[in-house]
Amino acid sequence: MKRFLPVLLLLVGGCSDAPVERIVYQDPAVVFDQDDYNQAVAGDPGITLGIYEEQLFRELHSGDDVPVIHGSQGGTWVHLSIRVTGLPSDGLIAASLGDVGSIRYGLKLTRSPEGFLEAFDIPVPVRVGGEELEALFGTTLTLTVSFKVDDVEVEATMPVKLVEG
Repeated sequence: MKRFLPVLLLLVGGCSDAPVERIVYQDPAVVFDQDDYNQAVAGDPGITLGIYEEQLFRELHSGDDVPVIHGSQGGTWVHLSIRVTGLPSDGLIAASLGDVGSIRYGLKLTRSPEGFLEAFDIPVPVRVGGEELEALFGTTLTLTVSFKVDDVEVEATMPVKLVEG
């Protein structure tokens, strides 16, 4: 929450003897304990795959259900989350879901309230529709996700079961 300190300015007018008052709001000075908070690297490089349910990170395990979401603007998607350790926050994310969808783009991880570097939502398109999509529900596909910073890459691969979301 921001706090504002009211500052009273007195302006002397050229034609009037009475000062003109204006309230100006100014942020108080902020001192950070740690300048490189989001760049602090701790632990061995690693990646944990998950999804957010009820605003909480749920770690994925081999064979877990992963919902396929019908997007509000069209398309079908699997929305993943990751937690990364031992690497800086700026990197390249790549994810694939069998042969039905993949993504690759630059990503800046954010610090969660629990102190993890994570990406809340990584949308992976499922590039099939109609009967072909319905046939995928209940099947197991290989999910592969990697995060790369410079020459260091962490990767996780596991089978997941697609379910309708």
